[in-house]
Amino acid sequence: MPLTRSAESLEYGDRDIVMERFRTWHEILMERLSDPEDVIGYLEVSLEEYLDDGDKAFSLKGIKNVIEAQGGILSVSEHVGIDPRFLSDAVNNGSMPPFHILSSIFTSFGAEAPINLPSKMVSEQAAAKNFTERQLQNIKYWTGLCEHLDRRDSCLQRPTANASHYQDLQIGIKGFSLRARQTIKHKEISASLVMRGANAIGHFYTLRVQEEEIEKDFGDKLEWWAKAKSEKRVAFRNQEADPTDEKDWHNQHEWLVDTLEKFYAIFRPRLEKLMVGV
Repeated sequence: MPLTRSAESLEYGDRDIVMERFRTWHEILMERLSDPEDVIGYLEVSLEEYLDDGDKAFSLKGIKNVIEAQGGILSVSEHVGIDPRFLSDAVNNGSMPPFHILSSIFTSFGAEAPINLPSKMVSEQAAAKNFTERQLQNIKYWTGLCEHLDRRDSCLQRPTANASHYQDLQIGIKGFSLRARQTIKHKEISASLVMRGANAIGHFYTLRVQEEEIEKDFGDKLEWWAKAKSEKRVAFRNQEADPTDEKDWHNQHEWLVDTLEKFYAIFRPRLEKLMVGV
């Protein structure tokens, strides 16, 4: 039956019904996704499409819709506990965000990311870049470390798992980073502070002067490496860890997170003082 009255002459209830008919689907979706319970179901459907047929575009659009409905990058990053720069880069680079970011988003809304999602993402990376078996193992190893950081609610930055034998974690001070490293040949893992740039050698020896105090705070002897031209390092090694033993990865990741967090607590205050006036 055609409408015979203008919107201005309608009663308030009728006017709402008419206006509802003229709302776009996107507006309706944004309203629905403002409810965290609806977010969970929506994300699950989005990821199912990716898991079933690899539809990244659909899944990415779903994630972006959730972010928009929940107030944007800044609001969601605060809710999830991720640096807004990392979240923005992760959802805008055309690829599926790293698993630890997807997992953090799911967890923040009271859900869990699908168990088979990490293997799907690793397989996709392998197909796209023709990774070797060793590189695939590295990706799985560092993905596990990222998941461990999430479970521990660590203060450390969550990196994007890579195919290298080491993984750098930024600490928010230019020229410095933390590094987790695993070496199959020597069956060891290590944590270190890495210094780069034109002032790296000066920074290294400024810290080296405090060696006794730093090692007392750490509770053990550290290795001080200044030979490499490109970077200087302070490291601590665990020489009783086999990175090829997946059953032991939990223990190795626990050791790495413990040690990296100690490095962060010990070195960051000193680095902040060191950088004053630079």
